[in-house]
Amino acid sequence: MRNPKPLRTLVCALLALVAVLALPVAASAAPGQLSLLQDDAELFGQRPGEDPVAAMEEIKELGVDVIRTNVIFYRTYPNYTERSRPANFDPSDPNSPGYQWFYTDRLVQLAKQNNIRILMTITGPGPFWASDTPGRCTNRPCPWNPNVKVFGEFAEAVVKRYQGQVDWYSIYNEPNIGSTSQTQGWLMPQAKRTRAGRVETAGVTYRKLWRAGYQAVAKHDPARRGRVLFGEVAAISEPLPKLYAALCLDRNGKPFKGALRRAHECGKVARLPIGGWAIHPYNQGGFGPPNRKTASKTALPQQYIPRLHRLMKQAAARKRVPGGKGIYVTEFGYQTNPPDRISTITPKKHARYINESDRLFFGDPRVKMVSQYQLVDVQDVAEYNSGLRFAGGKEKASYPAYRMPIVVTRRAANSVEVYGQVRPARQARLLNAFAAPELQFAPRGKPFRTVKRPRLNKVGIFRMNIRRAGADKGRWRLKWNNTVIDATSYSRVATAGKPLRYYRN
Repeated sequence: MRNPKPLRTLVCALLALVAVLALPVAASAAPGQLSLLQDDAELFGQRPGEDPVAAMEEIKELGVDVIRTNVIFYRTYPNYTERSRPANFDPSDPNSPGYQWFYTDRLVQLAKQNNIRILMTITGPGPFWASDTPGRCTNRPCPWNPNVKVFGEFAEAVVKRYQGQVDWYSIYNEPNIGSTSQTQGWLMPQAKRTRAGRVETAGVTYRKLWRAGYQAVAKHDPARRGRVLFGEVAAISEPLPKLYAALCLDRNGKPFKGALRRAHECGKVARLPIGGWAIHPYNQGGFGPPNRKTASKTALPQQYIPRLHRLMKQAAARKRVPGGKGIYVTEFGYQTNPPDRISTITPKKHARYINESDRLFFGDPRVKMVSQYQLVDVQDVAEYNSGLRFAGGKEKASYPAYRMPIVVTRRAANSVEVYGQVRPARQARLLNAFAAPELQFAPRGKPFRTVKRPRLNKVGIFRMNIRRAGADKGRWRLKWNNTVIDATSYSRVATAGKPLRYYRN
């Protein structure tokens, strides 16, 4: 019989190395941040040339943990211009004639086949007959005065159909965005002026819609009742007043009084059992860099998330929501030129900005999930074009940068902090137990050489301080031998920059 000692030694070494690779980073950051991607257009496959199967496999290879999808009332019930509900239609029954689930069904199936978790946002606008004021509805999906009872029934249908397959639910997309003559909004009306002051109508409506959606989850998918996210607000269009009003608080975080209390329907305030805070903290609509400032005191772009921290603390203190809940960045990205001619963000800047944003979020232990909006740009340059690929399929510079983020921060002369991630490492951990990434450094005028093999945590993130000659003046990159796709991957090339910090006002 052969001596089993060498085999046992090898197994022990393997387990020890896997344990080392999984060591957490500093507790002051958010070491377990999950990576989310949303691209309903690509994954629904409704346009010529799109392949949802290949797209989901590609998303898995990039190392995405979570797919977000919007289940929109009017897309699920395509005959949305009907002004009267058909007599034989039951909004709470997913099998009722008129509902069409094919595209969402396929997305959910593909995500599960690829071991990718699902965040499902249940949202309007809905059909005309689902509005309390159908006369306001025109030829577009109707955001006006959604009937809360009907929306709750739609949420029931969604939850009944996907019960046990969804990891997080969220209720209503961007309820702080209204319609204009040029754009289709999500919820109207937004606000009204009264003698007592401004009434945040959308905040009041959102509170009711959220409760209706939550009750559907609590009843039909009770295992996920603690994972129903609240907010989903866009960074623009005064998200903070809307959120405060939804929680029956004024802009200073104090309870409404008198006429404003009555106008905001805050008679008996009950705590909302939210599972977390969902936000879309785009910088200037996806056109601004990670360090852009804003004059607006009510906006919520990435750099101003301390405003949300303050709201969270005030709301928990007033017992409006549970304390200790995390922040989920469920939509985020940067628009590039090309194709968007308005943007000043080149593809090379795009690669740097998405990495720097990840690093900024990483420094906030409250942020549980980061996001990339779009895998592929759309054909219309007037729409959002923040993908990792151009519409024709060609990779942007941000494609490898997303797979392996790297940010180098100058600490002092010859001293830097290096933050990085190998996103596919979680899926590839067993196959790549001995294939840790290589951190490579190139002094000025010299080639790259491997200087470290970083220890990755469970989602492939590392952060380390390095002191060496010229560290703050040379170039840095990551190299990783990915045996899953039998290829060597490289990050973008990074140089040392200033620390990335939130603004505190």
